[in-house]
Amino acid sequence: MRVPLPLARRALRWRSVGLRFALLYTAAFMVSVGAIGWLTVRTVSEALERQTQRQTENEAGALVDEFNDGGRPDLEAALAGRFANRLVHMRYALIEADGRVSLGDASLLPHGRGNGPVGAASPGGGPSTAVRLLGDGSRVVVADDLVGVREIEAVLRRAFLVALATAAGLGLLTGFLHSATLLRHLDSITRTAEAVVEGDLTRRITQTGSGDEFDRLAATLNRMLDRIGSLLDNLRQVSTDIAHDLRTPLSRLRQGLEMAGRNPTIDAYRRAVDQAIEETDGILDIFSALLRIAQIEARVRQAAFRPLDLSALLLSVGETYLVAAADGGRSFETDIAAGVRVQGDRDLLLQLVVNLIENALQHTPPGSTIRLGLAMLDGRPEIAVRDDGPGIPSSERDNVFRRFYRLERSRTGPGSGLGLSLVAAIADLHGCQVTLADGKPGLRVSVTFPSRDDATAAADGAGTS
Repeated sequence: MRVPLPLARRALRWRSVGLRFALLYTAAFMVSVGAIGWLTVRTVSEALERQTQRQTENEAGALVDEFNDGGRPDLEAALAGRFANRLVHMRYALIEADGRVSLGDASLLPHGRGNGPVGAASPGGGPSTAVRLLGDGSRVVVADDLVGVREIEAVLRRAFLVALATAAGLGLLTGFLHSATLLRHLDSITRTAEAVVEGDLTRRITQTGSGDEFDRLAATLNRMLDRIGSLLDNLRQVSTDIAHDLRTPLSRLRQGLEMAGRNPTIDAYRRAVDQAIEETDGILDIFSALLRIAQIEARVRQAAFRPLDLSALLLSVGETYLVAAADGGRSFETDIAAGVRVQGDRDLLLQLVVNLIENALQHTPPGSTIRLGLAMLDGRPEIAVRDDGPGIPSSERDNVFRRFYRLERSRTGPGSGLGLSLVAAIADLHGCQVTLADGKPGLRVSVTFPSRDDATAAADGAGTS
């Protein structure tokens, strides 16, 4: 993999998290390799020393057998033969009872002193010796300087030093590559964040499609940026709509006060005050609805979700509007399935249904019929409000959920254009899907709840996020 030079230089900096992690990992790995190497060398060395000791003792025992079988002449002949053959690493000495070395290596005299037979390696890495007492009071000493064992130890040490050096090199190379890869992903995130800070809200983090942790992080951050962009667009739209929609009532309020000032009579002042109160109430209603929508979109009400009987709630609403619709010259019908339960906020769901019914009452002429229904479709509860009024053109159906949006024919009537926006916010909070369809004639608005499995999965995801 070819790493760009600036990125490579940054990857070698001590402050690089990837490099520091690799160095620590390499150090730990080298300590482990070193400990294993030392233990291996020590174990092999001790095994070889024990084997050499047994060979030394066997050799000493063979010389004792020569003495026992043929006496001193056979022993001396056997030693002479061994001196002639020069067995590798083996040294011999025959020590007389008076402490003289009569045959062999005089340097073995210290090993042959003492009472009784001895067979042990000398401390401090000295030769492995075997001492045997003969019948005439003399002693035969056999020693091995362990030269072969020390050579094997040296080979093993060199092998593990090479392994340590290789581990260090691979660890540093791995750290460099890991740090460079980490920096490449972080640079992509940093550049995107800097672009967003500078005002380019269209920038998104590039995903590699590998599905690794960085790809998942990039996808999450991109969704966050999409959400932020949507909220900012919504904020700009709301600011524009507020300025546009409040201009009219404020203008009427100012005009009424101005007219009362030009005609300073008690009746004029009363009319101006009444009109000002009415216009102010309308403005307050607009801000109250906006604050309610903002609170719902912030999802602070999800903590109040409880299991509730949706059938009972809609039956109660239906009984209330049966009389209200009749007073306005309209018919109101209900078709509520029994025993439908959902998880949600009772007050908000009541507000949702009320807004849909009020919207139908406001935009249908006298003599119209409004129907409120509740049914189970494929395991998903669905609320439906249907009327046989003029309906909404298909080209306008996506727009009516925007704040302050009103159809051209409704602009002269009462209302702020926030009713369906509030419906959309409540439905989104509950994971519902709102659909506007042609009622043939009129309009059919359906609010479809998620299935029980989908709602459980969504709740679990919200709880672990």
